[in-house]
Amino acid sequence: MLAIAQLMETLNLAERIDQHFPLPKSNRGYEPSTFIKTLILMKHESRFHLDDICHLKEDEALRTVLSLDKLLFATTLGDWLRRMGKEPNIESAWVSVNQGILQSALYRCKRVTLDIDATEIITDKISSQWTYNQNKGFMPMVGHIAQTGQHIAQTVAADFREGNVPPAQDSLAFIK
Repeated sequence: MLAIAQLMETLNLAERIDQHFPLPKSNRGYEPSTFIKTLILMKHESRFHLDDICHLKEDEALRTVLSLDKLLFATTLGDWLRRMGKEPNIESAWVSVNQGILQSALYRCKRVTLDIDATEIITDKISSQWTYNQNKGFMPMVGHIAQTGQHIAQTVAADFREGNVPPAQDSLAFIK
């Protein structure tokens, strides 16, 4: 976890995120980087449900080492994700942040391998559809590049899809 925190710091991730994502409309709101850094830390703890944010809150040592004085509630994080889902230019914000990270990670790389795969997200949301695994949820397509020098592949693209969309549908368009 400390390696991820150091990497976020080295890449000036918070500044990149706050530069491209919509800022809060009030002076009491959280910066976009607070939400995204929380999601990154949750994922690196293999936590995939918003309610799992409590595990970060309970880890005093991690919070101390990473200077995490602002931790969100699951409802706050969910509200922000829903708001960002309605932002008309949110995809370009993701692309801008991701391009800067990829440029840092791939600056000497001449070739890359793109790995694409659908990722099942199980949810109780009323609007979710049945996946091929017989779960209600969503099936976004995610693209990764392995040559970033990290122990995990770098996500380079994502296409949010309903649960009932077959993973192979429009793969060529996604690759392009």
